[in-house]
Amino acid sequence: PRCHGCHRALTLPPQTEPNVARVGRVASRLCQELRLARPAVCQQAVELFQRDVVTAWARSVLRPGEACGLLLGQRCGHWDILADWNLTMPGTPKPPVRPPVPPPPGAPVEHILFLTDLHWDRQYQPGSAVACPDPLCCRGEPLGGPGSAGFWGSYGKCDLPLHTIEALLEHAVGTVANGSLASSRPVVGSWQ
Repeated sequence: PRCHGCHRALTLPPQTEPNVARVGRVASRLCQELRLARPAVCQQAVELFQRDVVTAWARSVLRPGEACGLLLGQRCGHWDILADWNLTMPGTPKPPVRPPVPPPPGAPVEHILFLTDLHWDRQYQPGSAVACPDPLCCRGEPLGGPGSAGFWGSYGKCDLPLHTIEALLEHAVGTVANGSLASSRPVVGSWQ
């Protein structure tokens, strides 16, 4: 049933706008049927990423059997990472290489700190479970003892607590003149 559902879902034509919602419904149902996550997590994750998934799917060079093999394993199809891929480059010639010109001696120096993908979790709870069935842990009631989230953060399926990022930025203010903060995605735990 898993493989059949995957093949069926990937044979839907993804190019048209109404199909984004339809693909989202199919993906959410498939996520739940395959027990990839709790129903609420499946639904919210699909809502967050369905447009990106449909765009990637519409532009993909993988056939349904290859995609299902990649997603669900060899029982559902064959995907070979070493297979030959053909990438057609445009006929536009490359621009000439212009080596950078170094600044003159004594020119002012500027220090820039560029921070990206800090993954702040506003629901981070020190002492909570580091391991959990959800995509993002270190939330909820404190447990204490081994396997609990640290004050400054924890490895695993945990994003950072706000006080860690605040401490980082306070330290950076005294160390670096200019900084830039960039984020490409909302917090991963948007299903809650």
